[in-house]
Amino acid sequence: MRFTGLSDDVDRPAIDAFLSAVDSAMNSNTLLLKVATDVPVTAENQRHVLHAYLRSGLFEEMMLAADRQRDWDNLSVAEEFGGLPNERPLIREGFLATTSPLRYAEFLARLRWMLCEAFSPYGDHRSPAHAEELIRDFVHELLGQDGSAWSFASVKPDFLRSTGYYSGEEPLPPVYFHGSDSDTATFIHRGPVCYLLLTNGSP
Repeated sequence: MRFTGLSDDVDRPAIDAFLSAVDSAMNSNTLLLKVATDVPVTAENQRHVLHAYLRSGLFEEMMLAADRQRDWDNLSVAEEFGGLPNERPLIREGFLATTSPLRYAEFLARLRWMLCEAFSPYGDHRSPAHAEELIRDFVHELLGQDGSAWSFASVKPDFLRSTGYYSGEEPLPPVYFHGSDSDTATFIHRGPVCYLLLTNGSP
């Protein structure tokens, strides 16, 4: 299976506005990846395609690029560990990345939860009206006029290593997830085009 990165397609004001609002509301390093496959993605092969992408060199390449693009620089250099370069692969061994289907309305509710209901350590939730505006513009940029024509899935966020904030495990950088309900992964696809939206809200 072959994948082509489409990162330039997500460099748009409405997308950045939503991702930045989630960053602020959840204290998250929110990332969005866009990729095309050489096969149509369906409900039947969804998990297979996702796993193939996560294990590909392109996934790590795109994660590092997105991390730099959004000015986080957390995945390429571990500052809290003396500024040493991260040499381990990003992907966590033995991951399941189980997918659970989401209806379009559930996908929109998940976006609202990120902005209005998820744990917000600095009390920076968005108002319902502002959240609806951000979501509307984000979804339109992402999915076009008919968002319901796309397929959505929640993904178990176990495929990137944890900081150990909640689990107490020893962190092995590079780390991304924190082990709380604020860790989310959402897989979105239509035909050969896929998005992966990641949050890692922290205390």
